[in-house]
Amino acid sequence: MKMAIIDVGSNSIRLLMGSYENGIWRNEPKQLWTTQLGKRNDDGTLTTEAMDASYQAFSEIDALAKRYGVDRCFAFATSAVRESSNGLAFMEQAVNCCEMTYRILTGDEEAAYGFKGALRDRLADGLHYATIDIGGGSTELALGSKDRIYWSRSYPIGAVRLRPLSDEGPQRVWEETRFLWDPMMIEGTFGDFIGIGGTITTLAAIDLKMTEYDGQKIQGHKLSRECVEGIILQLRYMSRDERLQVPGLHPGRVDIIVSGAEILTSFMDAYEVPHIFVSEQDGMEALQQELFEGYDEPEQ
Repeated sequence: MKMAIIDVGSNSIRLLMGSYENGIWRNEPKQLWTTQLGKRNDDGTLTTEAMDASYQAFSEIDALAKRYGVDRCFAFATSAVRESSNGLAFMEQAVNCCEMTYRILTGDEEAAYGFKGALRDRLADGLHYATIDIGGGSTELALGSKDRIYWSRSYPIGAVRLRPLSDEGPQRVWEETRFLWDPMMIEGTFGDFIGIGGTITTLAAIDLKMTEYDGQKIQGHKLSRECVEGIILQLRYMSRDERLQVPGLHPGRVDIIVSGAEILTSFMDAYEVPHIFVSEQDGMEALQQELFEGYDEPEQ
């Protein structure tokens, strides 16, 4: 079986394609299109420019999926789409560009899928873990163990949304979000904090000085609080052209990486987290597995 999963985010649209063989998924490297749906009109609606860029991305994804021979293509939309009054109409139009089914996830669902995708191989140890996913329009936290996710939150802060605030000065994001985070009540022996999503994997790629993205090296990389602060100081006063030369920094995240990193330091300070471990696997893998388990093979 072959499947395509599409993540319709606030800064980018991502594609995961994989085939299920001999009891395991063999996934291709994730692909990304920067569409910036999170840069919305003053009334909160999606802009025509961002929607057109997204429709083009969907058309390209449709061609890739058909060449790959997928049996099912599924898209899930997050913050920008769920908060926009024209988000549903946008997704209804998108299916004309790409043969797919879709869902618009709630913040709690987004947090839960991220947790399951990042931790499915670690939960067997019986420890309790927390995940943070810094997106373009929102940030999701989840806490749980192999038995259940018992705490989750979705906050309306993201790398795209807080970029204007970050541009005001080096402490503005930290000042506005430092006391935003709710108490996290851990119900058992705690393992680690796990970071997922484009902001955090990009920070890992920068720390590793990657000239070519390698998800296997990203997986499990340790990011300390001091390291993240060092990256912020390195990038904040660079010009855009200078940032484009930084190894590991994807061009689609050049404008928002500082604000995203500042959200991460705020989180780490609020919960006194000295370091996080990075997961390249996230909600895309969780949805892939869930859809596979509920999939009925078509009759020949």
